[in-house]
Amino acid sequence: MHFALTRLTYIKVYMKLLALFLIFLVALPASAQVADERAFPVTMTTAELQAKYEAAGLGGEKVKVLLMPGHEPGYGGTELGLLKERDIAVEIANDLATHLRTDPRLEVVVARDTQAWSPALSDYFEEEWTEIERFVRSARRAMSLLVKKETVEERTFEVGHNVAATDVALRLYGINKWANEEEYDIAIHIHLNDNPGATNHSGFAVYIPDSQYGNADASKALGESVASELNQFNASSTLPIENYAVVEDQSLIALGARGTANFASVLVEYAYIYESKIANNAARPIVLDDFAYQTYRGIRDFFGAPVVGDNTLALPHAWETGPLPVGTAGTQVYALQAALKKLGFYPSGGQLLIGCPISGYAGECTINAVKAFQAAKGLEQTGAIGPRTKAALQAAGY
Repeated sequence: MHFALTRLTYIKVYMKLLALFLIFLVALPASAQVADERAFPVTMTTAELQAKYEAAGLGGEKVKVLLMPGHEPGYGGTELGLLKERDIAVEIANDLATHLRTDPRLEVVVARDTQAWSPALSDYFEEEWTEIERFVRSARRAMSLLVKKETVEERTFEVGHNVAATDVALRLYGINKWANEEEYDIAIHIHLNDNPGATNHSGFAVYIPDSQYGNADASKALGESVASELNQFNASSTLPIENYAVVEDQSLIALGARGTANFASVLVEYAYIYESKIANNAARPIVLDDFAYQTYRGIRDFFGAPVVGDNTLALPHAWETGPLPVGTAGTQVYALQAALKKLGFYPSGGQLLIGCPISGYAGECTINAVKAFQAAKGLEQTGAIGPRTKAALQAAGY
């Protein structure tokens, strides 16, 4: 009996110590709990970022968001005729900034316009260039050592990327260094995609940092949230690896290559520049507006503050009646595709968004979806928007 009581006492003491340890563990910052599991110290977690957002609502520091239009003012990026990725990226960034600034918990900065870097970054590049070079050399040495020691696995299963010119790469690293020093919480890098020499790919991809990097946790959660919103109206890329929609990458400087970004960072390739939704002048404005709006919704959802209402700015629409010949393009076609998608008629006949995109450009997919909607409503299957079809769309709330 004495042995049993002693054993019970030991068990009680053990359980109390275990409980105290668990309380201590939970009280630690999330980054401290998992820091020793990675070669790179954890710098930002989902829980920490979401907690800061909640605290901002109670008068705490705002969550700092950096929007980085891809490439440089007047230089770089893919082009198609007069269309330039670098300028389209600025348009999306400015629209996204407008949406985000409606949230008083966020402080939002756009890194550049079409002509110049923001004054803060311009001054930083000029005054801190030597320090940026030192920062990059140090990061490269550290990464090389970690790979050599097999502490970090060097990834080979990745999408190939164009190699940035030396000064461009240094500015990208400089942005990471500046954002670290200014204690930014989130960076959204905005790009269009391309497939040099061909036009056989389409769709979007959201890049996130390699899981071994210290900013991986929050970046992944944020990237998945943005991708989920975009995927409502857009198919993921058909390029191998990018077709996963959310893609880890070890070498993209924007995401913190070599562990150079402390903040959550995602890079969005919204579409291929030659897709009709981008290339068609009549359709492009509403497409870009929705790219920004859906990204905004994804960021809000990440913070647990989802946006009420439609996931497109095109609805409800003031429908104009008339024929819908192949080749028609513009906001009405985009709104029609979006409405029919939400109603379950687009694409019709077992097609997928990758083959029948919501693009604002009318093809057989759009006409067939209109006919399917008309058939379901007991209307003549004209494929056009007549008065009764218009009334049926309005009755459905669109």
